[in-house]
This record gives sequence, C-alpha cells and structure tokens, in this order.
Amino acid sequence: MFSRLDNYILRAFIPTFFLCLIIISGIYVIIDLLQRLGDFIDMGGEAFSTGIHYYLYLFPVIIFQLFPAITLIAVGIVLVRMAKNREILAMLVAGISLYRILLPIFIVTVFMSFASFGNQEWIIPRFAERLETLQQTAFSNNLRKNLLLDDTGNKTLMRIWKYDSKLQNMQSVFILSRYENGKKKFTIHADEGKWLGNNTWLLTNVIKHRYDENGKWVAPVQRIENMEFVSSITPSELGKIQLDPSLLSFKQLKELCKKEPDNLRSSVLFHTRIAYTLTHFVLLLIGIPLVVGFERLTRNLFLRVGFCVLICGIFYALSFICSNLGNTGMLHPILAAWLPVVLFGSVGLLFFDMMNM
Repeated sequence: MFSRLDNYILRAFIPTFFLCLIIISGIYVIIDLLQRLGDFIDMGGEAFSTGIHYYLYLFPVIIFQLFPAITLIAVGIVLVRMAKNREILAMLVAGISLYRILLPIFIVTVFMSFASFGNQEWIIPRFAERLETLQQTAFSNNLRKNLLLDDTGNKTLMRIWKYDSKLQNMQSVFILSRYENGKKKFTIHADEGKWLGNNTWLLTNVIKHRYDENGKWVAPVQRIENMEFVSSITPSELGKIQLDPSLLSFKQLKELCKKEPDNLRSSVLFHTRIAYTLTHFVLLLIGIPLVVGFERLTRNLFLRVGFCVLICGIFYALSFICSNLGNTGMLHPILAAWLPVVLFGSVGLLFFDMMNM
C-alpha cells in the first residue's frame, strides 16, 4: 500500500512521464516525416490516409525503442523540480532516506518494464505485417535490405544485404548449404549477384568454403571471380513482403534462432530482447545519482537533466555498436547483447553507492 509520500511522488512522476512520451515521440515522428516528405508528396491524395495508418502502426515501435530513455528523462525532471523546491532536502531532514524517496519510482518502473515487454510481445507483432507492407510498398525506392530466404528444395539459406528489384541485382550475398543430416555442406560469400533467368544467379567475387558430412572444414578456400548458382529463389520471391526480425515476438524470435542457428543477427536480437528488460533500471541507476546524488558536481539542475539525456545517447550508441559487432561475428551474440547493460549497470551501482544519502 502506497503511503502519502509515495502518492505525492507518483502524482508528480506519472503526468511528467506521459508528457515526455508525447513530446519525444512527436519529435521522432516529425523527423521521420521530414525524411519521407518526398514520398508523401508523390502519393498525392492518398498521402494523409497512408501517413495516419503508417504512424499508428509505427507508434508502438517508437514507444518500445525509447521507453527506457523516456523513463529516465521523466524521473530526472521530477527530481530536479523537487530538488529546486527543497522538497528532497525537507524529506531528508525529516529522516527519510533517499532510497525510500526513490522506492515508488523503482516500483512503477517495474510495471513499466512489464508494459514495454507486453507491447513488444503482443501489440507490435499484431501490426508488424501491415507496417512492413507500408514500408516496402508506399516508401519503396526499388531497394530492399537485409533479406533472408530459405531455399528448402536445395537445402540452402540465402542472406542478401541489398537487393535492387528494378535491376534484379543483389549486393553482399551469403549462402549456406546443408547436407541431409543438417551439417554444413558449403558457404558462399559474394559481392554481387545478377539474375540470369532459368533459376540462375551470376555471383561475382566469390569466396567458397566446403565442409565434409561431419561439418568439418575442407581446405582449400576457393576464390572464384564469376560463378553461376542455381536456386529456386527468384526475383518474384525476393519481391514478397518479409517481416523485420526486430518486429517479431520473443517466441517467434526463438523459433527463428532454432531454424537459423548460423544467423548471427537473429541470435543477437534474441539475447538483446532479454537484456533489454533491464535497461530501464540500468539507466535509472546511472542517471539518478547525477540528478540528486552529487550536488557538488554542478549547481545547475537543468544541466543534470542534460547529463541524463547524454547518458541515454551514449547507452544507445554503445548498444548499436555492440549489435553491429555481434552481427558481423566480431563479438559473441551474448556478449554483444549484455555488454552495454553490464557496463552501465556496474557504473550505475557504483554511482548509487557513492551518493550523498
């Protein structure tokens, strides 16, 4: 049961949180709208209807991506306001510890973390196909990125970084073939692939690795300038709508990892989804001390909120870098997902312990 103090803090925090949610989401939408302005102009009379549907489907994705940052900024604003009015000092003089003052905020953050997880698990997957259809049709410029297709007849998996549907040309192609027992048969890395017709692609600058039936690599590495590759994956297959793995639910992502054990991006996304549940607390641990714990750091309260924004930016930048390193195999997927959380969490616990309580 919340005390009168808890209710007072929550009445200050919850409206501030929703105000920050509206403002930050609005800024995100405006920036995205400016980037797609040319596409909307080309749509003519359908622009308004398409835009409304697109941003309605996109809004849950925006919330999920920015939820931890919005939480920290809202907490920072509330604590700055209370510190400016000497309310926190009055509570401390009354014998209430800073830990007790912050307790209702951490409890509400737990519920918000569950709400964010539910948003990703049930709301985003429900509208994922409609969002992806709009992105790949209404805003298409003939280029599609990060395609993954399974050629079940030939037991091959094809990953394409970029595909130009107009030129029928692929860039940065990875192909994995398997034996009947599921072991690797060969892998192919190619810079480009051009459609020749008759289920045939012309691959250029090819590096091919072969494996025996036990999955062990067989030397030497083959380097081939031009190579014809037969596949049932045709331009019409590449033109079909595919869901971005980041829009999948946890269960769907887990099934994707089982289906494609060598797909590093799916593994990174899977472990990142687990680690992301702690992001709210990690950012609070490192942000709150900068707002109320180190008065000597700066007397400018608004500068302390600026530190919160800076921390969020650094955290998201580090997460992006680690994800890319994990996708390229330079970091193990588990390390790529958990490194930002562990690093920032450790610093946050240290800061929290050093606060003037």
